[in-house]
Amino acid sequence: MSRPARAGALVLAIVAVAALVGAAAFAGAAAPVGQASTAGQDVDDARTAAVGPSADDGVAAQTTERQIRGSPALELFASQRTVPSGAESTVTLDVLNTGDMEFGNQLDPRVTTARGLTLSVDDGDVPIEVGDGRTVVGDVRTDASPVQVPLDVTVPDDVPDGSYEVEVTARYRYTFEIIPEFNNHKDTRGTDRFDVTIVVDDGARFAIVETDTEAQVGGGGDVTATMRNVGDEVARDAIVTGTTTGNEAVIGSDGSAESFVGDWAPGENRTVTFESTVSPDFGGGAYALVSTVDYRDPDGIDETSPSSRAGVVPIPEQSFSIDGVEATLEVGYSGSVSGTLTNEGPLDVDDAVLVADPQSQRVTVGERRYALPEIPAGESVDFSFDADVSGSAAPGPRQFRFTTEYTNGDSTIAVEETRRIEVAPRQPEFELAADNVTVPAGESREVSFEITNQRPETLSSINAGLYADSPLSAPNDEAFVDELAPGESEEITFEVAAASSASVETHPIELDFRYDDEQGNDRISDVTQYPVAVTESTDDGGLPLVPLGVGLLVVVAGAGAVVLYRRR
Repeated sequence: MSRPARAGALVLAIVAVAALVGAAAFAGAAAPVGQASTAGQDVDDARTAAVGPSADDGVAAQTTERQIRGSPALELFASQRTVPSGAESTVTLDVLNTGDMEFGNQLDPRVTTARGLTLSVDDGDVPIEVGDGRTVVGDVRTDASPVQVPLDVTVPDDVPDGSYEVEVTARYRYTFEIIPEFNNHKDTRGTDRFDVTIVVDDGARFAIVETDTEAQVGGGGDVTATMRNVGDEVARDAIVTGTTTGNEAVIGSDGSAESFVGDWAPGENRTVTFESTVSPDFGGGAYALVSTVDYRDPDGIDETSPSSRAGVVPIPEQSFSIDGVEATLEVGYSGSVSGTLTNEGPLDVDDAVLVADPQSQRVTVGERRYALPEIPAGESVDFSFDADVSGSAAPGPRQFRFTTEYTNGDSTIAVEETRRIEVAPRQPEFELAADNVTVPAGESREVSFEITNQRPETLSSINAGLYADSPLSAPNDEAFVDELAPGESEEITFEVAAASSASVETHPIELDFRYDDEQGNDRISDVTQYPVAVTESTDDGGLPLVPLGVGLLVVVAGAGAVVLYRRR
């Protein structure tokens, strides 16, 4: 063969080899096998084109060293697939990726990882609802599976027990081939479909059939719930847990409480009792009591029932009204504040206390807490508080706060009302009355006063004192009255003298009183001034009265003797 011919043959051989390698690379673009995968057949065809009819020829070994091929191999099963009817439950799907290597003996996550995996459930042919559209799972590697995927399952009340099959579609992306020599990789999409069976089995199920409570708004008390096992199997070692929705009503001390009821057969009722507290801010109506039951099924497996709810209506808040509040208060004196308290219900009250709080520092109440008798709902009771008003207080209206305290369960409830009372100006304890109090200059006279008790209480041990300044004096300046009832009067007498040099005009005298009030307090009244008129002296410088009188007696006696003599 000539040199040009040899050169041409060499060129043809090189072109043939290049064509063979190109054909093998082109075949590698097909998708790999997956369960029920639409891309699996293309991947098999590409492998056949690459390795030829026999796995033992030289081409296959040569290609394996230069290529990495594989794909995810997914399995899906439900680890918890039993749900009750009439409730929303959760089933858990486990996604397992075992991987599949076509070239290579060890799993290579670069080609076996299912990336961006999503699950879609077709439940159109069954009476239950599984999932909510598409569920994003993410990447599922062979060394990090199984991956648990929770799905919500809603089963209506009227769905009978049984097995219901739904179709779950898994969609993902993966790299099926990598050629390290050329830093080249090829991606494709995979779609796998799985049949998953959901079992509807009521087992033991529970419903609240009746509720009742002793708790009143603003207080606490027991709440009871009668529950029934409406399922079809025995619940063993059952424990009922009670909670509430919102925060205006609370079960237990921390929001929940438990009650052990033991074995619970289908159709049987059990009554559980929890402590409860209802806030004073409760808006009225009912609050929701939520109960769940933890139990063991006949196989000894721990189960938790779907929750059941029922409304609980607490007793309305206790109400009181205060009417007819009156006060006998005066500046500087003791008095009383009284009125009528009515129990408006809804419950009888047998341990209530009424507390009086004056909203002024110049008014004080002796005993602030008034123990009330038993008051049936709708009945009333009168009350009265002793109070003192400071002498420095100003007359006028004052605020009094009345608080009714009573117990409900372990709680003490307080109901407040505010009323206005009137503090009267200071009034003298005694009214003084006297007629024409006059004293001649240089002489003394008895002076009488009628005193009248103007206080609304009986006053006793009344010591009256009279004080006079020059030119008047009081030889007898004290008087005493044992007792005066309200409005009662008594006459008292003093002796008042006027100096001979006293001017003829009106001069003042002063009187005050020291006495005991009804509480036994020793009190002194304010000083009262009273006018005394000093008149001219009755000694005007004429004939002496005594000698003149004696002379008249002598004349009369002489005249009598003459008459007697003549008659003889």
